[in-house]
This record gives sequence, C-alpha cells and structure tokens, in this order.
Amino acid sequence: MTHPRRAALVLSASLLVLLTSCFLSRFELVRRLHDLPEFSHSSAGVEETWVTMRDGVRLHTEVFRPEGLERAPTVLIRNPYDAMRILERTRCGVLNRYGYACVLQDVRGRIQSEGEWVPLVNERNDGLDTLDWLVKQPFIDGNIAMMGPSYLAWTQWAVADSLPPEVKTILPSVFGPPMYSANYERGLFRHDVITAWAALMPHGVTRMGADNEYWSAATHRPAIDADTLYLEGPLPWYRALLQNPAPSDPYWTTPPVSPLADVPPAVKVPVFMVGGLFDPFLLPQLKAFETLGSRAESVLILGPWNHLGRVSGELTEPEGAGGLFQWAMTLEWLDHILRGAPLRTFSRGEVRVLGPDEASWRVSTSWPAPEAAPQTWALADAPAAQDCAGGALLPTLDPPPSETQYVYNPDDPNPTQGGASLLSFAFFQRVGVTPGPAEQGLSCERPDVLTFKSAPLTAPTRLSGAARLTLTVRSTAPDTAFVARLIVEGEDGQAHLIREAAATLAFPDEATQAPRSYVPGEEASLELLFWPMEWTLPQGARLRIDLSSSSFPALHNHTNRAGPWAEQTGADIATQTVLLGEGRAELTLPIVP
Repeated sequence: MTHPRRAALVLSASLLVLLTSCFLSRFELVRRLHDLPEFSHSSAGVEETWVTMRDGVRLHTEVFRPEGLERAPTVLIRNPYDAMRILERTRCGVLNRYGYACVLQDVRGRIQSEGEWVPLVNERNDGLDTLDWLVKQPFIDGNIAMMGPSYLAWTQWAVADSLPPEVKTILPSVFGPPMYSANYERGLFRHDVITAWAALMPHGVTRMGADNEYWSAATHRPAIDADTLYLEGPLPWYRALLQNPAPSDPYWTTPPVSPLADVPPAVKVPVFMVGGLFDPFLLPQLKAFETLGSRAESVLILGPWNHLGRVSGELTEPEGAGGLFQWAMTLEWLDHILRGAPLRTFSRGEVRVLGPDEASWRVSTSWPAPEAAPQTWALADAPAAQDCAGGALLPTLDPPPSETQYVYNPDDPNPTQGGASLLSFAFFQRVGVTPGPAEQGLSCERPDVLTFKSAPLTAPTRLSGAARLTLTVRSTAPDTAFVARLIVEGEDGQAHLIREAAATLAFPDEATQAPRSYVPGEEASLELLFWPMEWTLPQGARLRIDLSSSSFPALHNHTNRAGPWAEQTGADIATQTVLLGEGRAELTLPIVP
C-alpha cells in the first residue's frame, strides 16, 4: 500500500473516530456549551410507536424516557424536517437527562409518517389527536409542554387555543400568526422565504440541494407556472399564496390560515417565546405575543439572530447570549411550569431584548421601549442623491423643493444585501443570500439607487421600535414598487443594513387592503414601514437611506404592470421620480432620549 493511500485511510479513520466521539458525547457537549447544571438522570432509551389519527393515517412517533422515572413531565415536539431529526433527538436526549420525557413525532406525510404532505392543513386535527393520545399514556405525570422552532412552532399555534388541561405551556420559537406579513410586503411576494421553502419542501422528501431550482422558480415568469417547472409541482398551497397578494383577499380569512390569526387571544397557558431581530417571522411573532390571552404570564426573548438563531451579516456573536434554544432559561421555565419550582433569573411577563453588538440584555415588561419618541428627518438635495456623497438627511423639516429621477428595469434588479425577510441561507447556501446587517458598499455603483446621508451623530443614539419613511413620487408605470434601506454608516466606512421596507403604488400604506389604481405621471404618497429594531448607533456614525425599486430575491421584481403579478409574462422599464422638500419625503425614527 502506498504511503499517500495509507495516510488517507488513517486520516479517514481518525475523522470517523472523532465524529463518533462527538456524536456519543453530544449531550455533554450541549450541557457544557450552554453552561448547564450537571445531569440528574440518564436515558432509558427510545421507544418507537405509531399514533393513529381520526382518519386512520398513522404518524411515526418516538418516546424518549428518563431512566428511573415511571411518570415524568413530558415535552411534545412535532417535526416535518428529516434534516432536523438528529437535532430534535439531541434535544430530547438532553431533556431526558434532566428528568423529562420527550415525544418526537413526524408530521403527516413527512419522514416516516403516513399520509400526504400538505403544509398547514392537517396540523390542527393531527395535533389535537396526538395530544388526546398523549394524555392517556402511563409515562406522563399530568404535565405537558409543547416545544420547537419555525414549522415546529406552527404545530403548537395550530392547537394552542384548544389545549387539554394537561398541557401547561407552549414554547414556540421564530414563528407566529397572523401570516400575511411573512408572505407579502405591500403586494410584493417574499421569494426568499416562500419560494425557497417550497423548493426545499415540495413533497415528502427535503431537497437540500435545490439551489438552482429555487433560483429558477424565483426568476420565472409567469410565476404561477414555476411550481410545475421547477418545484416538482403543481403545488396548490404555493399557487394559493401567489394568487392572493392583497390583505383583503379571501385566502387570508379562510381556513387553514384564518384561524391562526384568532389563536393568540384565546391562549390561556403561559407562553415562552424566542425570536430573532433578523428573522422573517419577527413581525407576526410580535403581534402574536402582544395579543396573547396569557400575555401577563408569558415571556419573550429577542436577540440579534436570524431564523437559525445565529448572528450573521457583519456582526459578532454576543458571548453567552444563548442563541435560539436558550437552554438555561428553557429548563428554568419547564421546571417552573411543569414542576412548580420558583423562577430564579427572570420573571413572568418579561421581555428581554439584546440588540446588535450589545453586551447585556434589556429587560422590561414591554418592547419597543415605551420611552422612545419619534424624531423626523427630511430627505434633501435630490440631484446629489445619485452621487457617492449622496443627498442629505436633515433634522430640519423645511429644505427647499427638489426632485430627481432614476430608471428601474425589472430584469436588472437591485440585489438583496442582508435584511430580516430571508430564509434560503438556511439550506441553499450557494445562492449566496446573507441575512442580517450585511455590508452595503457604495450605492453609487448602481444608477437606479438614490442615497441620502445625515451628518455624523454627535452622541450614541438608541433606536427602539419601527421607523417610517414617507415619500412623494411619480412613475411612468401604472403600478410599481419603491424599496428603502435604512443603514448605519460608521466612521470606518462600513455601512450595515438596519432594516429594509417597501411599498407599491397599488398598496401605498398599511391601511390599504385592496389594490388602488394609479394614473401614470400623477403624484402619489407612499408610507414605508420598517420592522421594529433595537440598535444603538455609535457617536460619529451617519444615518443613510438607499432608495430603489427592487430587492431581489427578498421581494419579487415588480414588473411595472398593474394586475395579478403572478400571471404576468413580461415586464416594462419605468422612470421613477422622487420629490423632496415641503414635507414630501421624511424619515421618522424611534429614538430613546
């Protein structure tokens, strides 16, 4: 045997031993990584079983039991992702070692469960049937929690208003109802959330390598045909989303979507929620928390994370922040709710927020900070907005009138550079979309981007809440889009995205529920609402607004045509005019004094 071949075999064997060692010690690794107490139990192993639903379909279910306990408080996790099985099994194993039983179930049509995979549709009945089975099992002590992130959180919300008395709490992360804002922004479809997920989960098998299929589907016109061509379609649930871009469309007020909007006020058990400031489901999650029937008894944790509970963009991971799983607080919460132990490090009713690059949690009973006050800045000097120096952002509200134009070509969109409404990074890394506060570079690299900058800030400035940009515009198109990026530009020249917002002429403000008509050439007023944010801007930094008409693939490229976007086969070039001065273009920021 040659030396190189022998060396390769030795290396492979060493890696296999290392991986095996890590797998066998993964529970201890979790404990040490999150600085958790010593384990109190060992695992009694895993029992596989099948739970029969009301229509006869059987769902594959695994029961993880702690050693030495005939009856134990129990955690239920309902999971659709084969790629997450090892993660959820590890979670169950850790819970076992702290004296909890754990039930892990494959949802209908996924992994080993029977039935047809149709997102959302069966989770309520299947969840209720599973709970009905679970409360009768001899290993539970009468205390149950439900847990999990993303779609695993959906399975909790689907039943949260009809829980049996044995279910004492739910722990949904990075997801919440209602659903419209997770799918659309003012009629602009969120490709990097919904089309990416459709490419990943078209039927019963997860397609982790469908990068090209996702991109092809997101760029195809008409969009209504993309599922058949690229997503192993047709996918009726995906087409339903494409065909209902207006908040007033009946789709949003009919099952299975509509009941979720009514669930949070009907929830009576305490809820422990973890979310990310750069997560695509942040807005519905905040709305769900604020409308909870158990709001005063519940807890919300928000950190500078994306949908995977990681810090991305140009930020560094805050030491000891815990990420999405928040193991220490989760175990303390479970001990408190399921075992009656007192809370030691936090209280019911709390909201904890950790902003980007902050070292300590902000703890209060509400968020955004109630003391934040609106401060308004005017966009000024329109002709300079296409230069690298940019136009101005002024604290005075009466700059002289000015205007400028740019040309928007839907076939040459401004690429997405960071933000909250992104998901493809979690499974299609070759697409190259990075969530969070990504570096923005110079806006003058593109002629279809306008830039406005403030003078350097004279003191650290804390933002807490939702910013708003009002614009006055004209367009040569009967409908079009305007996209704004709120950016902080440091003294070192680094420019990080804070938030992105959009509006269309058909849906110019939040109050518009059905599309409005527009006559090309007329002046129109728009209101762009940025998602809430917690961020302390350093002294010497500049605020910056970049204004364009696209951000692909975060939002679909508006074709500059009116009517149902998903049925359009072509696109037109439009000239966009932005008018400043006399109150026609203003940025309002939520600043804590």
